[in-house]
Amino acid sequence: MPATGAVPEWQAYTMPNYHAAMTQACTDLQRRILVDAAYRSSILTDPRNLHRTLFEEFTPPGFSEYAGTCRGTVGTSLERRRMGAPQILSPQKSFSFEKPEKVVAALDFLLSEVRRELVPARSATPFVQLLTLTHLFCWFGKIHPFLDGNGHVQRALFAAAATELAIPLAPRFAIHPRPFDSLLAWPLEMFTRAAPDQRERFLAMVAEYLSAWLAGPFDLPACGIAP
Repeated sequence: MPATGAVPEWQAYTMPNYHAAMTQACTDLQRRILVDAAYRSSILTDPRNLHRTLFEEFTPPGFSEYAGTCRGTVGTSLERRRMGAPQILSPQKSFSFEKPEKVVAALDFLLSEVRRELVPARSATPFVQLLTLTHLFCWFGKIHPFLDGNGHVQRALFAAAATELAIPLAPRFAIHPRPFDSLLAWPLEMFTRAAPDQRERFLAMVAEYLSAWLAGPFDLPACGIAP
């Protein structure tokens, strides 16, 4: 949705040298995630510094706070910033992400829950581990804490959590460029729009897709499908 007043919209990919710089930055990021346990823990606790590092050079002039600042942060230009997107199957309609005044608390709660779930998930079955990763992926997308760059941070968190569970990432996975299309974007949208009692079936659809980003036990037939 467009920004209001004097604050500009932001689409980082329109900035000069974005693709080349982001490709290198995300290649380095993925390598660090794989080998640095303290760093994995830090981004799973608070991804704002990660977002700032990736996107600060691509913010609009005079709005460097767009990088590393959550929507709804009091005292910034993002304090009341609502965010939505066109519906995939009905582009004339839109849907909304989390309300700005709820973003910070929702993000902190999600990440605390995921860190707690990772402990028992280390000894769980592969499908339970997949559901833990999918829970993180879907809810981060629903919250959409940043004005732009949410997908990159979402995939970095996915990679960090998978690595914490000792699940290898498949060669087809990448933080940049985006390794999916509308086949995943649609169930993510539907999860975001769904009533609480309808979310589970879309969570399962996302899990089935995300299993293709994982190797190890997920190289087996039907590994991403609920038993």
